Amino acid sequence: MSRRVLAEVEVVDPQACQVQPHASEERHVASVSRSALGGDEGEVVEEFTLVADGDSPPSPDDHANVQEVFDYDQGRIYRLHRQAGQGCVCERIERAGCVVQELSATERSLTVTFLVEDVATLRDVIGDLQSTGECVSLRRLVETDDSLDRSRPVVLDREKLTGRQREVLERAHEMGYFEHPRTANAGEVADDLGITTATFTEHLAAAQRKVFGDLLDEP
Repeated sequence: MSRRVLAEVEVVDPQACQVQPHASEERHVASVSRSALGGDEGEVVEEFTLVADGDSPPSPDDHANVQEVFDYDQGRIYRLHRQAGQGCVCERIERAGCVVQELSATERSLTVTFLVEDVATLRDVIGDLQSTGECVSLRRLVETDDSLDRSRPVVLDREKLTGRQREVLERAHEMGYFEHPRTANAGEVADDLGITTATFTEHLAAAQRKVFGDLLDEP
């Protein structure tokens, strides 16, 4: 019986990513497809779908390195060419033997969904991303059973969280802090809770550490 883990992580201000910077307050990247040409040191072609969050057409600020290839009602598809091996989030995930399945991006972050062989490898991937100063949040983790074609969600122990930590997580979720794109930022959630942004991020970070402990099978 073969099992793998489907993970979804959010990386705030990803380094070396050439797609995420095209997202803004007015538009988000709904999907990305990549093709590698010439191996690890060759060229990479990335096509991304830019969707407007308002009435304005979804156009990137910098047209110098992108080419529009398709325009449809909900958005536009752009293509860019870059050199491989620049240390972007997806390449670093794939170097660990993982399979990237989905990408999306907002003004501040990149969200990646990928298949990984086991939780230990996932822990290594997150540690590698964090080692360069990037803020990584594990948003979803599902264990898949290939032989039975089903998935088993990981069970979390809510009792590990303090009442205030649960309140912060629940209010952030209700206000859309974890949505794509976000409908509320950290400052707005903090104001609603009557706390400072720094206090909000501290509570959120503490809660995430406890949740990660369950997800990553750590004491």
